[in-house]
Amino acid sequence: MWRGDELKQRARDGLSRYYGYGLLVTFVAGLLGVKGGAGIGVNFSAHQSRHGVNLSSALRQPFAMGVVLLVCMVIGAVFTATVLLGVLVSNVIEVGKCRYFTISTMKGDNAGFGELFGNFKNGWYLNTVKIQFLRKLYEGLWSLLLVIPGIIKHYEYYMIPYLIAEYPEMDSSEAFRLSREMMEGNKLDTFILELSFLGWYLLGLLACGVGMIFVDPYREAALGELYLALREEKLGIPRNRPHMPDRDGAVYTQYME
Repeated sequence: MWRGDELKQRARDGLSRYYGYGLLVTFVAGLLGVKGGAGIGVNFSAHQSRHGVNLSSALRQPFAMGVVLLVCMVIGAVFTATVLLGVLVSNVIEVGKCRYFTISTMKGDNAGFGELFGNFKNGWYLNTVKIQFLRKLYEGLWSLLLVIPGIIKHYEYYMIPYLIAEYPEMDSSEAFRLSREMMEGNKLDTFILELSFLGWYLLGLLACGVGMIFVDPYREAALGELYLALREEKLGIPRNRPHMPDRDGAVYTQYME
């Protein structure tokens, strides 16, 4: 059974040999990773302006109507671009970040900055896009029910980006199944592990927020250690086995039957 303090200690030991590269990877991933946008709501009912003009009446004027349509088009275009960037780029970068820290953790050294973009060029880009899209979609749909089910599903699917980082040819049903298996009995402990970095982030926040980016490599290295620990515990794959399969082989099946 893994322990959070042991994972963090191993992460610190390994990270000391590639911290600068890890910082670069998390920084670039943060720049390319689009977070959830805020919803924009516009109410055109009987609101009055400060000058007593009824908005619904104003909208009957051609110029005002044109401005409103233009604004809506701009908002729609920005929203669409944000969604596409998230689905086609940011989700894949997330997998690349997991790939980088998984390999670096196994090697105990820098895996190479190019691993951040590994799933763009390994022949399995569309598969990565599909699985990550389904993962985010399912998490979102569960969150619509209640907050708690959404959180549970978030941790149930937690290992999916790590799995497809290491096994990019894996199909979606297998990725979801294995993630559920790996996270069974480990959701709460994973939440506590993540929570243990809160103090470091608060310290980083005191430095005008800039210091928070220096905590990211530590957290990602610890989560990479978590993946390897669960992979060994649940799937029986040796922790330090450096396996990144070629595009033509579903090598993982021999370990996961």
